[in-house]
Amino acid sequence: MAEKKKRLLSIVGLLAGFGVLLALATAFDLQVSLILTDGNLTEGHYYSVDFLCNLVEILGAWPIWTAAVFAASVLTVYFETGGGAKRVFGVFFFILSTASAALLLRDGLKYAFRIYGREELLEGPGTWLVSLAFGLITAAAVLRLAGKRIRRNLDSLLPFALAIVCSCCCYFIIEMIKAPMGRMRFRGMHLLGDYSCFTPWYQVSDAGELLRDSGLVRDCFKSFPSGHTFSAGMSYILIMLPEVLPEWRTGRGKVLSYMIPVCYTGFVGFFRIAAGAHFFSDVLVGGTLAYVAVLVFRHVFLRRSSGKGQKAAAA
Repeated sequence: MAEKKKRLLSIVGLLAGFGVLLALATAFDLQVSLILTDGNLTEGHYYSVDFLCNLVEILGAWPIWTAAVFAASVLTVYFETGGGAKRVFGVFFFILSTASAALLLRDGLKYAFRIYGREELLEGPGTWLVSLAFGLITAAAVLRLAGKRIRRNLDSLLPFALAIVCSCCCYFIIEMIKAPMGRMRFRGMHLLGDYSCFTPWYQVSDAGELLRDSGLVRDCFKSFPSGHTFSAGMSYILIMLPEVLPEWRTGRGKVLSYMIPVCYTGFVGFFRIAAGAHFFSDVLVGGTLAYVAVLVFRHVFLRRSSGKGQKAAAA
């Protein structure tokens, strides 16, 4: 009963805090962007000229790809140990691990080439081949270096891996919202020198249609919500570690499991606004969606399964 009351209070607190921040973002989105982008955007340039803004754009999304590599590796080991027809699934998850590691590099190279005006390097098979080679080496190295430990701890790591996979898949919600909403990025408005296309987060924008002959890329109309901040928010999987690894069950471990992802996600969100790539409301929704996804799937795969296990042991 006490646990349910505590959970209810946590949910109410989360909703209240999110509601207050969203109200502030709704009222001051444009003003916040005008302040934080000052000096980071220059006339005639779409991307920021600030080093940290660009570094976050290139590398900030790594948690989602890293988490996917780890989870797919655990599932590869699980299905490999089953033998027979299960090995087919083992091969599938090894391919998924390889693809996730490849996309980690490809995603970073894509932004780096765009920011520094070398987008032609993305054309042709070269970048893909390098990324796939990196993915294959990384996936194989994870299994080689951590395979034995994964096998020894498979009972606790399997539900953890399933929670990670399901949390990462919620990224598709971000992609399903972005295009229909069509919210114009601040840096696109800055490039044009016209902020009349600004719309609040809840309003569908027709800026893409109005400016289709302006020469702006389609990505300019995908501001809401922030995919980078969601991807950074996959670092929230660390809050599951105290339930998976004994060494994280100390007071210090529990504090760090929250503080690290909160700080990292906030860091990425701040510099996405400073880069003019997103508004405050964009990063708030993206980061909160990641946090909620992790909480939901932690409950489904870790809390509920451990609770059922304890009841069965007591019986």
